[in-house]
Parts: sequence; structure tokens; C-alpha cells
Amino acid sequence: MESAIRDLEEQLRLAMLGSDVAALERLVSDDLLFVGPGGATFGKQDDLELHRSRRQKLSQADWEAVSVQARAHCAVSVVTAALSGSLDGAAFSGRFRYIRMWARLGDAWKVVGGSVTAVAP
Repeated sequence: MESAIRDLEEQLRLAMLGSDVAALERLVSDDLLFVGPGGATFGKQDDLELHRSRRQKLSQADWEAVSVQARAHCAVSVVTAALSGSLDGAAFSGRFRYIRMWARLGDAWKVVGGSVTAVAP
């Protein structure tokens, strides 16, 4: 199961990088709770709208390290990433760490929760 979550993390990376809303729709739970780098909480529709509107544009999303702890119906991933792009027209670049909670919902794995924070260089 750990390899399945690693594969899903790669699918998520590519979806984020390409603002692939259809892929994000498939990978993210309708009930997502996500804490952004500024501490605000977001849901699935908030995330999809960032990509749909192109308010967030990633030009780089390189996963530097991925660790996964998996159980029967849930998993936790920690991803360290080098990201760059823009958010609401303001450029950003740096290293970030995501923690994501994955759950088996029906026949598919989906992100149900997580957060991202900047990592000091």
C-alpha cells in the first residue's frame, strides 16, 4: 500500500503543477480540511478554485522526499518539496513540507486532510 500512496503523491504533484482540476477532483475528498502556510483552513472547492482561476500557478513542484506510513484504510504522507510559482500575482519560491492524510473511500484513495508549511533553507 505504501507504493500506491507514493504513486498517488506523484499524480497529485503532476495535477498541482499542471492545474489539472479533473485530476485534483479525483484525488481530493469532498470533505477535505487543509491548513495553508498562513494558518487558514481550506476545503476542496477552495483548492480547486485556486487552480481553476489560475490564481495559483506552479512553475516548479519537485518532491525531494516522500515518507509514508500506511494502515489498512488510511495513510499519512510527509512530502518535502521545492516549489515556485505565483499566488494572486505574487511570486514565491522555497522549500515546503506537506503532511497529508489519505483515506480509502469506497474503491479509491483520497486526500482527506493536510497542511503545508515553509521549511527553512
